Amino acid sequence: METINSIKIKMFRHGFGDCFLLRFYHQTKLKYKILIDCGLKLHDKVEGVSMSDIVEQIKEDTFIVKNNKKIPHLDALVITHEHWDHVSGFKPEDKLFEGFQIDNLWLGWTEDPKDEVAKQINKRLAEGAIALNFAVEKLKEETAEADTTSMYMGDVLKAVKEDYNRILADIVNFNGEFSAAKKTESGISINKDLKISIDTQRALENVIQNLAKKSVRKYLNPGEIIDNIEQLTGVRIYVLGPPKNKQINKDAPSKGEKKEVYMSLANAQMDGFIKGMLNMEQAGKPTVLDNGEPFSGIEKLQGIQEIEANECVKVMQEKYKSEPWRTVKNDWLDAAGALALQMDSDTNNTSVVLAFEFISSGKVLLFPGDAQVGNWLSWHDYTWKLKDTILGTKSVTATDLLNQTVFYKAGHHASHNATLKKEGLELMNNEELVVFIPEKKGAYPGIPYDKLVERLREKAKERVIFSADVDYDPEEKLKNKPDNIISDKDWKAFKDNVVIDKKFIEYTVKG
Repeated sequence: METINSIKIKMFRHGFGDCFLLRFYHQTKLKYKILIDCGLKLHDKVEGVSMSDIVEQIKEDTFIVKNNKKIPHLDALVITHEHWDHVSGFKPEDKLFEGFQIDNLWLGWTEDPKDEVAKQINKRLAEGAIALNFAVEKLKEETAEADTTSMYMGDVLKAVKEDYNRILADIVNFNGEFSAAKKTESGISINKDLKISIDTQRALENVIQNLAKKSVRKYLNPGEIIDNIEQLTGVRIYVLGPPKNKQINKDAPSKGEKKEVYMSLANAQMDGFIKGMLNMEQAGKPTVLDNGEPFSGIEKLQGIQEIEANECVKVMQEKYKSEPWRTVKNDWLDAAGALALQMDSDTNNTSVVLAFEFISSGKVLLFPGDAQVGNWLSWHDYTWKLKDTILGTKSVTATDLLNQTVFYKAGHHASHNATLKKEGLELMNNEELVVFIPEKKGAYPGIPYDKLVERLREKAKERVIFSADVDYDPEEKLKNKPDNIISDKDWKAFKDNVVIDKKFIEYTVKG
């Protein structure tokens, strides 16, 4: 029996996006290949390392020979969630993965067309996309047309507004969820739209309908174990997410002492905003939508015409109309920022989360996608039952898996609320812990989150590697051993198992 005794993890360096190739070995014999996501932030790039370059590298790393021809081959493709920086490599027009043989496709239960809750979550209502994208366009127009000459510090305010619009457009490029209205018996809020970006939907559909059309498709549920793959003897795969309970709705941390992460953001209820945006977009078109105003549809109070005709009222109206800075106008559109953040976070919470365990040593490799607070918390709701030759059955918890984590793919590019604190990183106590962060400097404000990076470096004893951040050059990182925090032996073992290339960084975990 050929037991897996090493796993090579390849993180690609094409920019702000996830693309990880896992290759499983018995000695020097390659037994299994899994690709987890392949995407890049919209409009992002790294000079000399294109998406085409990394796919060519994947082809070289995975090919099998059939009829004297090299055929790129993946035993399994995992799509963690539907965000552009995770799926853009599969967009149909680029044809990057055409010709790949993909034996298995693993998706979250949220993509299962037969799952009643998933069907409701993924129900495509155009209102979500229209509202957010229309708001972004209206904000751009309003900013461009704003009369700043009569405003105190008008030019400064306009510049701030332009920066806000730019950041908002970046967040919208992630795409995300919509507002919630209904709950299932299990407590999951049914949200109108998880597929905001039509491009992300097309990329995923291209995988399902074309690239992996002949694949065995598996929709993963939390609490499952995958341990029946013959080529992966010696490896057990735990499915931790996406949540199948009310935690799928929790994107922001709790407050005060209960705060689960290293920072907190407030959530927003956006139904009125969305309805208002839709009515703006539908101006002049037939619509049955409530406009989101508390007294919409109610006739004007009797006598209002007389008030409007009053000369004093007319004077005041003319004064306000003649001085644009006094008017609210489209300031309410700024709520688009809160909506975009909410949608982005909620989609991240649908991430597939996998933990790969070497059965003999118990070492764990953790890949959480972009899982945020609710997803992380839900892991602790499950117990995995294993057969044990001595005890009969053995229980494994999320705490056990985190305690044994030796490799952590940092959640959501090391952002502020995608690595749980007390019930996450602080449980990663294995002395061999190594962290990979797929991130590029300046791609998004606040990413990576400095306080989190500082704690990651402490927990991993400086064995933290970034893909494309110029402030964290991996070659510089390996030149000098950190003082007083790691032994010469452990630092050498780390360095000996890292390969740095222009296109990728590879780390080998030995079972």
